[in-house]
Amino acid sequence: MSVQIAQSSPRLLRSLTLTHAVLYGLGVTIGAGIYVLVGIAAGRSGMHAPLAFIGAALVMGFSAATFAELGTRMPVSASEAAYVQAAFGREWLSLGVGLLVVATATVSAATMSVGSAGYVAVFLPAPAPWITTGVVLAMGVVACLATVQSVSFAGILTLIEVGGLALIIVAGLGHGTDAVTRLPEMWPSATDAGAWIGLGGTALIAVFSFIGFEHLVNVADEMKEPNRTLPRALT
Repeated sequence: MSVQIAQSSPRLLRSLTLTHAVLYGLGVTIGAGIYVLVGIAAGRSGMHAPLAFIGAALVMGFSAATFAELGTRMPVSASEAAYVQAAFGREWLSLGVGLLVVATATVSAATMSVGSAGYVAVFLPAPAPWITTGVVLAMGVVACLATVQSVSFAGILTLIEVGGLALIIVAGLGHGTDAVTRLPEMWPSATDAGAWIGLGGTALIAVFSFIGFEHLVNVADEMKEPNRTLPRALT
């Protein structure tokens, strides 16, 4: 059935390279959430926080592998809805999944648009509603561009995000090597039940910092050689 879906679906222009896919995947995954969640995780688990992120990454790795497999079998823009349709053959169920994807994307976009007002207001003193409206309109203009152009723009923003994280790391190392020499403290004592319980709760929060990679399958139909590009980009 997956082959029939892939063959019967209209083909889009395959213009995205591996570089585009990697930058797009990093951009939708990193986002602004990582800047907030690191502080929350550190406040809950202290030196054990990095272990929570490692655990969350291992758990989310299974989801990433699943999306890589499904995306290569059915490289279509409908992604989750197409997978459900192929698995169960129920149009109402695939429609419901598609509407849920739209709803979550709408909520995420609204949250990011409102949250961006605080960042933009540092450089542009203007009322928050005006900034939020401007961000939504600007992103709408970007979305109207060709896919390769909008993804390239997103890639530039991704480099800025990664650059900010790199600056934080450099600034931390510039204050001494305590963070490196204390790495053994990351692993709590086996008898410290409270630390492990707190670590589990922090790992659940850390999972949200990895959410977003699944959107990469939505552009699989526009990748050059999706059977090779998509798994590599997700990896």
